Amino acid sequence: MKPEEHRSETERPGGTDRPADPTPERWTVDAIEDTPRGPVARLERPDGETVDVPARHLPDGVREGDLLAVQDGPDGVIFRTLPEETQERREHAQAQLDALNARQAPPTNEQGEIDL
Repeated sequence: MKPEEHRSETERPGGTDRPADPTPERWTVDAIEDTPRGPVARLERPDGETVDVPARHLPDGVREGDLLAVQDGPDGVIFRTLPEETQERREHAQAQLDALNARQAPPTNEQGEIDL
Protein backbone atom coordinates (compact mmCIF):
# COMPACT_ATOMS: atom_id res chain seq x y z
CA MET A 1 0.00 0.00 0.00
CA LYS A 2 1.50 3.34 -1.00
CA PRO A 3 0.07 6.64 0.20
CA GLU A 4 0.21 8.17 -3.26
CA GLU A 5 -2.10 5.50 -4.68
CA HIS A 6 -5.75 6.48 -4.96
CA ARG A 7 -8.29 3.76 -5.62
CA SER A 8 -11.69 2.76 -4.37
CA GLU A 9 -12.12 0.27 -1.53
CA THR A 10 -13.06 -2.52 -3.96
CA GLU A 11 -10.53 -1.79 -6.69
CA ARG A 12 -7.35 -3.82 -6.29
CA PRO A 13 -4.06 -3.76 -8.19
CA GLY A 14 -4.11 -6.07 -11.18
CA GLY A 15 -7.71 -5.33 -12.06
CA THR A 16 -9.49 -7.67 -9.63
CA ASP A 17 -12.63 -6.46 -7.89
CA ARG A 18 -12.15 -8.21 -4.56
CA PRO A 19 -13.01 -6.11 -1.50
CA ALA A 20 -10.13 -4.25 0.11
CA ASP A 21 -8.62 -5.75 3.26
CA PRO A 22 -10.54 -4.19 6.19
CA THR A 23 -7.55 -4.54 8.55
CA PRO A 24 -5.38 -1.43 8.47
CA GLU A 25 -1.61 -1.69 8.45
CA ARG A 26 0.31 -0.14 11.33
CA TRP A 27 3.03 2.32 10.32
CA THR A 28 5.35 4.24 12.65
CA VAL A 29 6.19 7.93 12.27
CA ASP A 30 9.98 7.69 12.06
CA ALA A 31 10.71 11.40 11.54
CA ILE A 32 9.10 14.69 10.61
CA GLU A 33 11.36 17.06 8.70
CA ASP A 34 11.02 20.52 7.23
CA THR A 35 11.75 20.64 3.51
CA PRO A 36 11.55 23.46 0.95
CA ARG A 37 8.11 22.08 -0.02
CA GLY A 38 6.84 21.93 3.57
CA PRO A 39 7.01 19.36 6.39
CA VAL A 40 7.41 15.73 5.33
CA ALA A 41 6.91 12.68 7.52
CA ARG A 42 9.02 9.56 7.01
CA LEU A 43 6.81 6.59 7.88
CA GLU A 44 8.16 3.11 8.54
CA ARG A 45 6.11 0.20 7.30
CA PRO A 46 6.01 -3.18 9.13
CA ASP A 47 8.49 -4.60 6.60
CA GLY A 48 11.04 -1.87 7.49
CA GLU A 49 10.60 0.07 4.25
CA THR A 50 10.11 3.81 4.66
CA VAL A 51 7.74 6.09 2.79
CA ASP A 52 7.82 9.90 2.73
CA VAL A 53 4.41 11.58 3.02
CA PRO A 54 3.63 15.30 3.15
CA ALA A 55 2.75 15.99 6.79
CA ARG A 56 -0.43 17.79 5.72
CA HIS A 57 -1.92 14.37 4.85
CA LEU A 58 -1.51 13.14 8.44
CA PRO A 59 -3.80 13.84 11.41
CA ASP A 60 -3.11 17.00 13.40
CA GLY A 61 -0.69 16.61 16.29
CA VAL A 62 1.19 13.63 14.88
CA ARG A 63 4.72 13.37 16.24
CA GLU A 64 7.73 11.12 15.87
CA GLY A 65 7.18 7.66 17.33
CA ASP A 66 3.41 7.71 16.86
CA LEU A 67 1.72 4.61 15.51
CA LEU A 68 -0.71 5.14 12.61
CA ALA A 69 -3.41 2.93 11.13
CA VAL A 70 -3.03 3.14 7.35
CA GLN A 71 -5.88 1.95 5.18
CA ASP A 72 -7.17 2.45 1.67
CA GLY A 73 -10.35 4.50 1.66
CA PRO A 74 -12.82 5.67 -0.98
CA ASP A 75 -10.91 8.94 -1.39
CA GLY A 76 -7.38 7.51 -1.13
CA VAL A 77 -5.23 6.41 1.76
CA ILE A 78 -6.53 7.18 5.25
CA PHE A 79 -4.15 7.79 8.18
CA ARG A 80 -5.51 7.48 11.71
CA THR A 81 -3.57 7.90 14.95
CA LEU A 82 -3.54 5.03 17.43
CA PRO A 83 -2.89 6.80 20.76
CA GLU A 84 -3.47 3.78 23.03
CA GLU A 85 -1.17 1.51 21.01
CA THR A 86 1.41 4.30 20.76
CA GLN A 87 1.37 4.77 24.55
CA GLU A 88 1.70 1.01 25.14
CA ARG A 89 4.63 0.86 22.74
CA ARG A 90 6.35 3.83 24.43
CA GLU A 91 5.83 2.33 27.91
CA HIS A 92 7.22 -1.03 26.76
CA ALA A 93 10.28 0.65 25.20
CA GLN A 94 10.86 2.69 28.39
CA ALA A 95 10.61 -0.45 30.54
CA GLN A 96 13.20 -2.18 28.34
CA LEU A 97 15.50 0.84 28.60
CA ASP A 98 15.06 1.03 32.38
CA ALA A 99 15.88 -2.68 32.73
CA LEU A 100 18.97 -2.30 30.56
CA ASN A 101 20.14 0.74 32.51
CA ALA A 102 19.57 -1.03 35.84
CA ARG A 103 21.82 -3.91 34.77
CA GLN A 104 24.56 -1.58 33.56
CA ALA A 105 24.38 1.08 36.27
CA PRO A 106 27.72 1.63 37.97
CA PRO A 107 27.87 1.06 41.71
CA THR A 108 27.16 4.12 43.85
CA ASN A 109 27.91 5.02 47.46
CA GLU A 110 25.41 6.18 50.09
CA GLN A 111 25.51 9.74 48.72
CA GLY A 112 24.58 8.52 45.25
CA GLU A 113 28.07 9.13 43.87
CA ILE A 114 29.65 6.64 41.51
CA ASP A 115 32.29 4.43 43.10
CA LEU A 116 35.10 3.58 40.73
